[in-house]
Amino acid sequence: MKSKWSFLVVFWMFGFFHMANAQFSFNGQYVVRGEYRNGFFQPIEYDKKPAFFLAHRARMQAEYLHDDFSFFMSVQDVRTWGSTSQLNVSDGFLSVHEAWGLVKFNPKWSLKVGRQELNYDNFRFLGNVDWALQARSHDLALLRFENEFSKLHVGAAFNQQTARLSETTYEQPNQYKTAQFVRYETGSAVPFSLLFWNEGRENTGEVFFRQTFGLSSFQFGSPKMLKTSGFAYMQTGENFDQLPISGWNVGVDLKREFTLDSAKNKKLEFALGGEILSGSKNGEEKDRSFLPQYGTNHLFNGFMDYFYVGGPYKQSVGLQDAYLKGRFIPNPKLWIQADYHFFWTQQSLASGADKYLGSELDLSFGLIINEAVSLQGGYSAFFAAESFKELTQVSNPKNNQDWAYIMLIFRPNNKNRFIGVRL
Repeated sequence: MKSKWSFLVVFWMFGFFHMANAQFSFNGQYVVRGEYRNGFFQPIEYDKKPAFFLAHRARMQAEYLHDDFSFFMSVQDVRTWGSTSQLNVSDGFLSVHEAWGLVKFNPKWSLKVGRQELNYDNFRFLGNVDWALQARSHDLALLRFENEFSKLHVGAAFNQQTARLSETTYEQPNQYKTAQFVRYETGSAVPFSLLFWNEGRENTGEVFFRQTFGLSSFQFGSPKMLKTSGFAYMQTGENFDQLPISGWNVGVDLKREFTLDSAKNKKLEFALGGEILSGSKNGEEKDRSFLPQYGTNHLFNGFMDYFYVGGPYKQSVGLQDAYLKGRFIPNPKLWIQADYHFFWTQQSLASGADKYLGSELDLSFGLIINEAVSLQGGYSAFFAAESFKELTQVSNPKNNQDWAYIMLIFRPNNKNRFIGVRL
């Protein structure tokens, strides 16, 4: 009997010690968005009527934290309102967005394994695509070294459709079969980060490799004086047509902040910048088209998602984007923003048409309702030139191409109160 009680005391002490050094947290989010589409993603034909719909993302997140390890899981439901019967039949909209475990070897070294987001720098090349309700995550192993001065992340992935008995064929559209990357970040006086990404995609039984590398971010200065930031990438390798790849992507952004009333935190912010994504020359035996494959592309090149989001625009000719942005912040809970973009192709068109594609106006606002709920909305209009109509091959587009949305965001304990907008 005495030994039994001793065992129970030891078991209770172990459980108390375990709980004292670990904690379980539960979180989630709910995002519902209504959209009016009259030319979003691709130009709408003259005889087509606009679309309107409501869609949502409901995400539940659970994390177990310990001094030596942690694990995390995020399950989400993404659907358009009305796509499921009111009879509550089962459907396939529920999915696992993240599921990973992390082991800490010491205060600096750790290993994170499983389905996880890759969200780095300004999200141009690696981002979680938070604007898309389904978002993006990767199945990989990530070795991390982090201290107060720098970070080094090394990741690797190998994808298959199922647990096979033979063969390793993996031919999925826009999916890599294997990938490896290295990213280094330093928080010096002039912060910067470097990225190397290698991936292999399979086509007709052969794996073709593409490498992306460069200065994934740099910045200096301050917003109250003049903050300068940017990035520069190169791409090499071989495409599915066995042509050598030689692409590049550069971007520079200048920001300035003006205080109107320091007591009310009222201010104006302006940004001026540009980006160039290289394109291929007509008839050349080389692929010069840069692809920002895994970035949050909605943040770049206009909110109507005409470029590098999978629409009909022929991105082989590349893109040049010059923009001016302004944001008015009357108080810490409200902002109003206006962006204007001008677009050109990077390479000449085969038809000899002008490089100028058109311009886009993006109007946005954000309102913090309380500590967990935010309201966000916007309106965009695209003013297409003849070259854009030629490249998208829309025979009879409407004169007005526009899009609007309104979004209610429930995100308790999340510092990102808004989605898909930045100055």
